[in-house]
Amino acid sequence: MKTVNFIFGIHNHQPVGNFDFVMESAYRQSYLPFIEIVEEFSSIHITFHFSGCLLEWIEAHHPDYLERIAALVKRGNVEIISGGFFEPVLAMIPDADKVGQIKMMNDYIQQRFNYTAKGLWLTERVWEPHLAKPIAEAGIKYITVDDYHFLSNGKQESELTGHFLTEEQGKTLGIFPISQRLRYTIPFQDPQATIDHLAKFATDDGENVIVMADDGEKFGVWPGTHEQVFTKGWLRNFFAALLKNSEWLKTLTFAEWYENHPPKGRIYLPTASYFEMSEWALPWEAGEKFADLVHEFESKKRIEEVRPFIKGGIWRNFLYKYDESNWMQKKMLHLSERFADIDPTSLTKPQQVELGQARLHLWRSTCNCAYWHGIFGGLYLPHLRHAIYTELLICERLLDKITGAKGFRAEVFDFDTDGENEIIIKYGNLHTAIAPHRGGMITELSLVNKAFNLLNNIQRYHESYHRKVALADKVENSNASGSIHDLVLSKEKGLDKYLKYDKYPRKNLMDHVIHSSVSLERFRDGDYYEDSDFITGHYSPELNEKTRMLTLSRDGWINWQRFSIKKTITFGKDTLKITYTLANIGERENVFRFGPEFNFALLGGNSPDRYYIADGEKTAEPALNSIGILTGIKSLGVVNEWDKFQAEVIAPQAVEFWRFPIETVSLSEAGFERIYQSSVIIPWFDVRLNPEETATFSIELTTTEL
Repeated sequence: MKTVNFIFGIHNHQPVGNFDFVMESAYRQSYLPFIEIVEEFSSIHITFHFSGCLLEWIEAHHPDYLERIAALVKRGNVEIISGGFFEPVLAMIPDADKVGQIKMMNDYIQQRFNYTAKGLWLTERVWEPHLAKPIAEAGIKYITVDDYHFLSNGKQESELTGHFLTEEQGKTLGIFPISQRLRYTIPFQDPQATIDHLAKFATDDGENVIVMADDGEKFGVWPGTHEQVFTKGWLRNFFAALLKNSEWLKTLTFAEWYENHPPKGRIYLPTASYFEMSEWALPWEAGEKFADLVHEFESKKRIEEVRPFIKGGIWRNFLYKYDESNWMQKKMLHLSERFADIDPTSLTKPQQVELGQARLHLWRSTCNCAYWHGIFGGLYLPHLRHAIYTELLICERLLDKITGAKGFRAEVFDFDTDGENEIIIKYGNLHTAIAPHRGGMITELSLVNKAFNLLNNIQRYHESYHRKVALADKVENSNASGSIHDLVLSKEKGLDKYLKYDKYPRKNLMDHVIHSSVSLERFRDGDYYEDSDFITGHYSPELNEKTRMLTLSRDGWINWQRFSIKKTITFGKDTLKITYTLANIGERENVFRFGPEFNFALLGGNSPDRYYIADGEKTAEPALNSIGILTGIKSLGVVNEWDKFQAEVIAPQAVEFWRFPIETVSLSEAGFERIYQSSVIIPWFDVRLNPEETATFSIELTTTEL
């Protein structure tokens, strides 16, 4: 009788910083009922991976669940595979952290489940050839990636019936291909569709194995799947179908196959992830063309033929596509380097404990979800970015304590690897990063004691899927349990009116020059002309560490006339004092409105514990997602009662203050959604200067603990 082998793998993960209620819902809707059904089928062999972020949460909330997993492992039909403990994209972190996190997960699996993990779940299947070496050095024998990795390197689907062997500098690693076809049939089509597909690979010698390994959340968390998978019984029916056909269809774990079968051959795979990510990683215009090309070949029923030869972007593209992602990742790398420079043997025992804590916070900051964006919110979700910054800043605070770093400290180096130096100032409760070559803007402003980055926001980017937003109001998906890649949903009507795009980053000290006729609404929507080259121009920095002053100077143009701006920042322990000197070096009078932009990202646009204050009093419309113009005041600020601090922009010379929210429209598993990112405050100054005249304006940015 012809037989075939089938490996069924499930990857369960929740990101660092996700809301408890979201994780509890995922537990109830997916993780728990899945295990309850696995318990019923003792002869079905299955492989599980749980991220360390999720394991920490389960340990705290449902430790009995892990006992049930351990019992399944002991029963002998369940394998647990390893991974980077906090679910990093391994390609984005240093090798020492790769090996360290994998070994941390190996140890946890050994201690909690009494099992020695031999395999590894590669986060988002992001593969780069150099990864073979550190993964192997961490004690791992095999990983699994998408069949797209193999197909794009010349393999045929008929050949992908086992594991292959790759190496880097002589360190070998087994690699299993995941069937994309089965990723789309499971659990979205009748179980028989999977059985029929597997039957095609049955042979007389029974030496073929087909793999389906994918996110556990598609079994209960994705829209419509709980009803499909559990209420209507898809998973139980699927397991029953596997049993019914068990005479010729054998279920195995990765370990069982690997230990008893030689590799199909040696292979060297290209840098890649799963096919869908190659579209998501592209800039929006290229992403649209990519999607159109795929659709064209799908309509001609040629997509399976040409897919191996279509290549989009790679995961690292997210680091240039989104500056905000790159800044977090480079901060993580910087802290990892600082950690590696510390000799633990030179520390006291309490300091060694603190160093261990710093490493845990560093590793938690590598959780991948907030660093990229595809079909899920990811980078666009403020609470996930905030969680990353919290971990980074606590790590930084611990390293500063261990190394005795105190007082005013300044570093000048290319922090974000864009070829130009940033200036990093640490003093008192403020960590400030300035980019002189990008308009002299402040790119990070973090409160040390709160581990809170006030500039944890994201600008309004154009996304390739935005052309579908208006369609979401008109389409009703009749098949709610279909693949999440095919759904067109929206959390609210009329989101297309919020599709506004930023020409410039939403950071602090962005120096705007506009005509007096520009309205608040036009400015908010980006529907205006910037009448100068200062906003992104290159300022020349001069730092005086004794006086704690940084002077940024630039000669440029305003209204097509020569002009000069100098801004001097004096750094206090909880205050930045900014003095602007504007000089007309042109040949005729120059008239315009000048306004430095400030952003405050407080994680909630309509939360009652976060609101605006003017001259110290709550405004009439206090919500941070409100819009308006205030005159006759000297200061406008924001209050965060939850985290117990406030920040104020004090500008007595300003003729008026503008405020408005930055709200993005992004894609999530539940559809298109509008997300509050930050609140903009701009004090405006009316300027009229004759040749050789100057004007001076003073602004203070104060932060106060409540």
